[in-house]
Amino acid sequence: MKTKLYLIPSLLVLLTFGSLQAGNFKLDNAHTGVGFKIKHLTISNVSGSFKDFSGKFAYDEATGTLTDLDVTIKAASIHTNDEKRDGHLKGKDFFNVDDHPSLTFKAKKATVKKGGVSKIQGELTIKGVTKPVTLEVKFTGSAKDPWGNTHLGFEAETKIKRADFDIAWNKPLEKGGLLIGEEVSIRIEGEALPE
Repeated sequence: MKTKLYLIPSLLVLLTFGSLQAGNFKLDNAHTGVGFKIKHLTISNVSGSFKDFSGKFAYDEATGTLTDLDVTIKAASIHTNDEKRDGHLKGKDFFNVDDHPSLTFKAKKATVKKGGVSKIQGELTIKGVTKPVTLEVKFTGSAKDPWGNTHLGFEAETKIKRADFDIAWNKPLEKGGLLIGEEVSIRIEGEALPE
C-alpha cells in the first residue's frame, strides 16, 4: 500500500513566507498531518496517515529561495484504522519497518512564489529506494497565535507508484483488477514555525 508521505511535503509551507526574515523553520507537528489514499477492490479508497514525523528547512523571503528541506517519517507510525492491516503494512510485503524504519524527502534548493501553486522537486526514499518526486504546494496564509508565534499554513500534494519503491504486493480479483491500487495519492496539510 502506497503511503501518502505527507511528512515530507509539509515542509513546503515555505511557499510564501510573506513577512518573515530569512531563517530556519520546522514543521508544527501538532497542527500538521501526513496522509495518503489508495484504491481498494477498484471501487473505493482506503485512507491512512503517519503519526510520527519531523521536518525542517531554511527560507529566504527576499529571494524566494527554499533550501535544505529535510523530512523524516517513521514507517512504524502508519495508521489506517485497522490493527491487522497496519501490521501487514509494517511487514516485509510493504514497508519492512525493521530493516527500513524511516521514509525521507529531501530537496536541496527550490524557488517558491507567493500565491498560487509552486512545484518543489526533491528525492523521496522509501524502503531504501530513492526516486525523484515533485510536490505541488500552496501557501494558505499566516497568522499569529495569542502567544505571538507566527504560523504558516500550507497544502502539499503528489502521487507516486508504489512499485517504484519495491512495494508491489497485490492479489488479483476474480472479475479482473487488483485488490490494491498501484498509485498512491499523498496529501500534507499543516503549519510551520520559525525555529
